[in-house]
Amino acid sequence: MAPSTISIHPSDLMSAGSTSPRSGFPDRAILCNAPRTSKLWNATTAECETSEGHTVEVSFWLVDPPGVSYFTVNCPGLDKSHFADKMDPPWLICAEAAFVLFTVTVRGTTDHFVYTAGPAGDQSLQLLPDPNTGPFRNHPYALLPRGGDSYAMAFLDRRWISEDDGWRFDTSIFSPKTQSWRRNSVSLEHLSVSEKSLCGHHGLSKQIAVGGDSLGWVDLASGILLLQNLFDGHPIIRFIPFPESRVRFMDEDGIPHYPDEYYCNVACCDDLIKFIHIEFDDPAIRASGQAWRATIWNRKISWNKWRRCSTVDVANISVDQSFSDLLRVLWNDEMQQRLELKRLDFHTLVPSVHNDDIFYMMAKVDDEEDTAWAIAIDMKRAAMEAMAPFFCWSVRSR
Repeated sequence: MAPSTISIHPSDLMSAGSTSPRSGFPDRAILCNAPRTSKLWNATTAECETSEGHTVEVSFWLVDPPGVSYFTVNCPGLDKSHFADKMDPPWLICAEAAFVLFTVTVRGTTDHFVYTAGPAGDQSLQLLPDPNTGPFRNHPYALLPRGGDSYAMAFLDRRWISEDDGWRFDTSIFSPKTQSWRRNSVSLEHLSVSEKSLCGHHGLSKQIAVGGDSLGWVDLASGILLLQNLFDGHPIIRFIPFPESRVRFMDEDGIPHYPDEYYCNVACCDDLIKFIHIEFDDPAIRASGQAWRATIWNRKISWNKWRRCSTVDVANISVDQSFSDLLRVLWNDEMQQRLELKRLDFHTLVPSVHNDDIFYMMAKVDDEEDTAWAIAIDMKRAAMEAMAPFFCWSVRSR
């Protein structure tokens, strides 16, 4: 299984609050959600203590896309079985601009940390205090950059009240300056009955920052729960459904063939939301040789609908012959000796966080192999731009 990934701007991360050069860090990166454990340090390393006084070190190992970057965690003095248990390993929740939110569980106690990037020596790692609103869970948290080294953290709390009152939403907003949480009730009054029901059952599996004052929680099966007006004391929720023309791949019993993360993904460039979707000829198989088409839709908060941006069919994507030395399996069996991307097993996809027509395809030659390939595709040019191998280690889809 290919890893779940997040597309970020490490050049922003490493130059946060500084006018110095970026010291060779890539302009953008695809960051794997699942970290490794390592005692190695580099120029990005920062450390702090857990809630129980154990030291935690984190480092980022960044490469240019389509190569997959990753981060490492270490707790000096502890065996890795105490902080990297297979049942509850360290995990990246979200990354925005100069900030990365992740969890580490040490001997059964889970802590949340915010990494703030900067030039060597200015990076920091902060333990996030518990908001005391019930279980300190992963998914309801999201990061909102506020310029320079400033950010806000929001926690979304959802509770079923009764048949008459329905769902209640509250948000707690964390300020790094005051080291405190401020709790507010969230208004649902402007939502329709069906939208309220969708929000109540909305999966909170992915987080995005939208513009300068909004956060989105993405459920790839339905749409985006958008939290607005975070800082005026009267936050509201909007629901943005995904394009109606999008196809969900169900079997005859109405059950998805595969999780939605295999078919679609979301990214945000400032206030522009990007939704990418893959349609397979036979979604039940998804093996090499399957034809597929990729479509990107764009939408801003001020728009009342999605706008189709780009569509490309795998049969029309050109692959330069120079890539044949890396993957000879791309050669077809026909006399014209053409390189074909569809000869790979398609796993997941990652849209670019820039306002462009690039997306990254995660694929394998054989599903049983440990090595996967990250491939950059330019939909506007219908061309494969680059590819890089990466090793699938302790991977979980997210």
